[in-house]
Amino acid sequence: MSTASSNRNFYQDLKEVCAFPDLLELNAYHQIPDDWYVLVADIEGSTQAIENDRYQDVNTLGASCIIAVLNACERLEIPYIFGGDGASLCIPPDCLEPALAALKGTAAISEQAYNLKLRTGFVPVSLLSADRIPLLVSKLRISPGATQASFTGGGLQAAENWLKQCPERYGIPDYIVADADFSGLQCRWDRIPSPKEETVSVLIEARCDTLEQQTETYRRMMDKILHIYGERGEHHPLQADKLSMSYSQEKLRSEYRLFTRNRGPLYKLWYQIKMRVIAFFGGLMMDNSISVSGYNWGQYKADMIANSDHRKFDDMLRMVLAGSKTQREQLIQCLEEEYQQGNLYYGTNVSAAALLTCLIFQSGVDHFHFVDGADGGYALAARQLKQQKSEQTAAI
Repeated sequence: MSTASSNRNFYQDLKEVCAFPDLLELNAYHQIPDDWYVLVADIEGSTQAIENDRYQDVNTLGASCIIAVLNACERLEIPYIFGGDGASLCIPPDCLEPALAALKGTAAISEQAYNLKLRTGFVPVSLLSADRIPLLVSKLRISPGATQASFTGGGLQAAENWLKQCPERYGIPDYIVADADFSGLQCRWDRIPSPKEETVSVLIEARCDTLEQQTETYRRMMDKILHIYGERGEHHPLQADKLSMSYSQEKLRSEYRLFTRNRGPLYKLWYQIKMRVIAFFGGLMMDNSISVSGYNWGQYKADMIANSDHRKFDDMLRMVLAGSKTQREQLIQCLEEEYQQGNLYYGTNVSAAALLTCLIFQSGVDHFHFVDGADGGYALAARQLKQQKSEQTAAI
């Protein structure tokens, strides 16, 4: 199934965009090669799980899909997006079989350790192209140490829809042997209280016919959000003095389940101790600006904030914003006006805090952090957006 490709380093070699608003310009995007594949993973019944206070489990599983595929691809730079209750990734053909094994292994752990069903599958980009559905990607430099992928064209959404509609065609073949390595995934931070009055998760999906019209809608909405909430530093949901390592069994449980499934009692006890020891010494080094191997850990929280994805774009604008209730009311009024005019769909979810799930490839050097609103975040915002789309479909 997998073959070598002259396009293997397509994303790695992609020219970077340096400012988030530039992602709302079509000329920032490039078509993903036809010999690549889209991988899709999402948790079935995630809304119900969240309503049962299992959002940390849902969040951890979504991130697990990404780290497992990255490890399977031997850390080749590939584009991906984290959606809270799932993920989408694009890979070259030579990575396909190990990546599918990683997703299959994640799905197995999802059922065994969390009693949650993970829907997984893949779609060849060539099939999207044959159906004239673009799959365009851009790469944003968000800090000196991290980049972030963005997507447009409708290809990711189409791939997800195809998998749901035809799992027997796009699901993972039976001969693929499950094999997932989650090394690098960590979930050891406490909920991060909002630096303002509240933290709000926002989803915006344009309803326009052409990509040009869609990008104009997103540019207009981004301008309005910045007008209401201010620039990134003013609305970022993470703030260094609000960040603290967790010792809570409830908070650490999701990571514990992931790494101790099918292990003996001694290993499980060792892993519980290990998480807390790392949290203790990590907090100690950060609080006292201790340097190890040339890295000053007093800088880590600032680096972590810079290397976070609190705003992203994948055929919709996703943002986690800190602000006031008044700002949120202004934003929702603006979104509702645009919705009533037929320009977009939207969803919001309000919380007092944010959640972090972290990919740690090399401590202090190579790390990336997924941000979502606590208690539902993107997944509950998506429920509102889907309800709007359903109502519009029924009205036609």
